[in-house]
Amino acid sequence: MMCRRGWVVCLLALIMAALLPGAGGAQDLPAPVAGNEPTAQMTIERLYSLPSIIGNAPTGAVWSPDSRRVAFLWNAQGWNFRNVWVAGTTTGSATKLVTDFEQRGERIDPGTDVHALRAQARADVDSGVSSVIWYPDSEKLLAVRSGEFYRVDPLGAPHGVMGTAVRALEIRGGRPSFSPTGSHLAFVRRGDIWLAPVADGEIGEAERLTSIAGAGRGVMRYSWSPDGGSLAVQTRDGSGVAAVLIPDYLGEATTVNEVPRPFPGDEPGRTHLSVISATTGAAVALTVSDDDRDSIFSFQWSADSRRVLVDTSDLYVKDRRILSIDAATGAATTLYREQEPDNVMAYWAVAWAPDGGVYFISDRDDFYHLYHLAPGETVPVAMTAGEWAVERFATTPEGLFVVANTPHPSERQIFRVGAPGAEPVRVSGESGTHSPTYSPDGRWAAVIFSSDAQPPELYLNSLDGSDEIRVTQSTKVSDFDEYEWVTPEYVTFPSHVDGVEIHARLLLPPDFNSGRQYPAIIGSIYSGALRNQWGGRNAHPVWGLDQILLQRGYVVLNIDIRGSWGHGRAFRRKLKQDYGGVDTEDIYSGVKYLIGTGYVDEKRIGLWGSSYGGLMTAMSLFDRPGVFAAGVAGAPATNVWHALTGEMRVMGRPQDNPDAYADSSAFTHAAGLEDPLMIIHGMRDRIVLFKDSVQLLENLMLLGKGHLLELVALPNSPHGWDTRELYQTRYAFRKLVDHFDRYLEPGR
Repeated sequence: MMCRRGWVVCLLALIMAALLPGAGGAQDLPAPVAGNEPTAQMTIERLYSLPSIIGNAPTGAVWSPDSRRVAFLWNAQGWNFRNVWVAGTTTGSATKLVTDFEQRGERIDPGTDVHALRAQARADVDSGVSSVIWYPDSEKLLAVRSGEFYRVDPLGAPHGVMGTAVRALEIRGGRPSFSPTGSHLAFVRRGDIWLAPVADGEIGEAERLTSIAGAGRGVMRYSWSPDGGSLAVQTRDGSGVAAVLIPDYLGEATTVNEVPRPFPGDEPGRTHLSVISATTGAAVALTVSDDDRDSIFSFQWSADSRRVLVDTSDLYVKDRRILSIDAATGAATTLYREQEPDNVMAYWAVAWAPDGGVYFISDRDDFYHLYHLAPGETVPVAMTAGEWAVERFATTPEGLFVVANTPHPSERQIFRVGAPGAEPVRVSGESGTHSPTYSPDGRWAAVIFSSDAQPPELYLNSLDGSDEIRVTQSTKVSDFDEYEWVTPEYVTFPSHVDGVEIHARLLLPPDFNSGRQYPAIIGSIYSGALRNQWGGRNAHPVWGLDQILLQRGYVVLNIDIRGSWGHGRAFRRKLKQDYGGVDTEDIYSGVKYLIGTGYVDEKRIGLWGSSYGGLMTAMSLFDRPGVFAAGVAGAPATNVWHALTGEMRVMGRPQDNPDAYADSSAFTHAAGLEDPLMIIHGMRDRIVLFKDSVQLLENLMLLGKGHLLELVALPNSPHGWDTRELYQTRYAFRKLVDHFDRYLEPGR
């Protein structure tokens, strides 16, 4: 199963759109390395322009209630703007475009008109339809585009936004959901839940169900009860949260935005869970905790609509409770509790089991595994076991399924789980990352699959292994195949501190010769970097940047540092109160590994990462001068006192652990800088404040080391400085490559 053995659905006729030329601007750096040239020369300009050479990844897959069809969001030509598509599981079902919303604004060549270029950049990040759901009758769809709702007939042909296939409704909002009975549509508008009656497919006038919204207050998420009579609603009250001021320099005049942004130790905001009647609006508060600062990770209705299952813990994830709460009275019963003072992460999940007990994911026995707690029991039974980890699970009418990182830690494979102690049966085939959405009848999975060699595509796979349907072809085949795409090998090496086995992805230049001495770059460094999927850890679009670096003659190493998921409890918990400590030692172990290969020049090793990876980059250069010839830190979290409150899971409160905060904040180590460091930072960053990078520059200037830091400011960028407008991505990546070329000299 999932062997990619052929295309039952072929879309090539829709795919082969002509490529538009990229925007004008600075020229890409010439590749300095000669050797076995690929068919076509990779450039930052081509790899990071639209339409994308790797296509637009399908997303938002949702099954019809009758399990016959899947709706999903996609753009077949490689633009960011997505429409709604539908694919079926029956013989002869064709994949079909069912909406044809058009990107607002005419696409023209802006030339050198800065205002036109800015308008086009804004248009290019328009993702089109944001979500789609099925009507309960499995015959119609409801699509959301820019907060407006549209009824879609998947059997008709799209004739425009106001045509026969897409009918505009007098509704604005987000996160729509039909009641299980089909009598009402719920959605969130301006922080409150609204309900609209549904009759014969027609949606009536909506009325507000809740009156929660206000300054810092609103609905976070909600869920219909199976009988359709109530909704479980989680709300957040951030009215007491402190704000930070973030200046904006791009308008006609400089403005200042006040952004709710608590620091560790500050008031984090409160959260509440209640059951609200869909007919009367009457609310019952559910007793989740004595402390409403506690985190609620998930909640789920019981099949009889009488109880709500809640997975919760304290703010520091040291005290987890799984609760069964009476929907009528709000009274809670604790089903299971874990108190782990050394815990630092919460990769948890929980769901009702068919017998009335619960399934949940826990690392109580070292690796994250699936457990079953039967009704009335207090000791859970392990459903899976071994030196591998369960990432997620799902219960279906056809059985219990998990996604796990076995047979190799980089994998995400699908397994059917049987009785406790029985070996799970693998139902996915090809090496890579499988992200399934299961059909209501449990017979099929809509799977987004990618690997080191294949960008994401959508497949429909029967879970008995009898059939596979390839739904999308996103890459521009005629262009994609012109390039030589290097794939990694997976290596291990011991920690130089404690001998623990460290896993990594190693990429070698396309003309690799083991008798040469190459420069090397470690990065993008971050936890969870070991992943057999397109781009590795794909939170940043480094799939192309890595290839550019390889083409230029660099060896590239991505390391799964301490704190990463999937290697056991001790591997994660070693990070406790030690950002920039044991994790940077793992990086240094990677340096020693590279030098030990014999083909890496120890004088030409660079390091880069973003956010937390930026902290590790800065800390490594500050604490180990001379080890790295150069570093690049993107949006670096150099001041842990200014982190998000969630980082208290690792660091605790600064009031209780001031020395740990000082040791883990890179700016306190800045006097050690001896090697060139570049910082790339978005000035609109609300996660890691741009102010912190400015302050670090000021400190280095005072220390007489300002000449070693180059600050690259991105005026229009949030925290994800390379994930939005592509002109910023191209600019920042050129800066990064130029910095490493200057100091690592790949051409010699």
